[in-house]
Amino acid sequence: ISPKALIDAQLGTLKLPSTDQLTASDYQSSGDLAQYDTGSRYGDVSLDKLRNSIIGNESGGNYQAVNPDSGALGYGQVMPENVPSWSRAALGYTISTQQFLADPALQMQVINHRFESMLKEQVSAGYKGETLARRVASIWYSGQPQLWNNTNSQSYNGQSYPSISNYTLDIWKRYQGG
Repeated sequence: ISPKALIDAQLGTLKLPSTDQLTASDYQSSGDLAQYDTGSRYGDVSLDKLRNSIIGNESGGNYQAVNPDSGALGYGQVMPENVPSWSRAALGYTISTQQFLADPALQMQVINHRFESMLKEQVSAGYKGETLARRVASIWYSGQPQLWNNTNSQSYNGQSYPSISNYTLDIWKRYQGG
């Protein structure tokens, strides 16, 4: 079973649309996400395209998605414990997980701010291209950029998830539009 199929099966109770055939460009042109585009590039990576690649993988574009294993929320499947600090950093005030889940515009402000921070950090460390994108995807998935090519199986709350390497490779494939 592919990592994507495993995630889709685990999230099946959420009634998410299948994203197997969707790429970053599908989300890039989507009215739902395009309104939140920043037009920002860090090094040779587009924030919007990378963000949309991750959103496509995480929630299929469903801003109300909640992961039954981790409780991850919304478009980007943000861990609930990150909402207070990430919202404070992005908005200047703290929002609750309920406010986050209920408001796609707030989600995208928080997500865009976090992507900007991650990209700036990795560019300043000298990364570019595929390595930059995969290190940012690794931060999003695991919190640790140096694990971007780690092939160890992952689990959360007793459920199996793709390795960090498989996750970041999937994000890179989506980013490239394939």
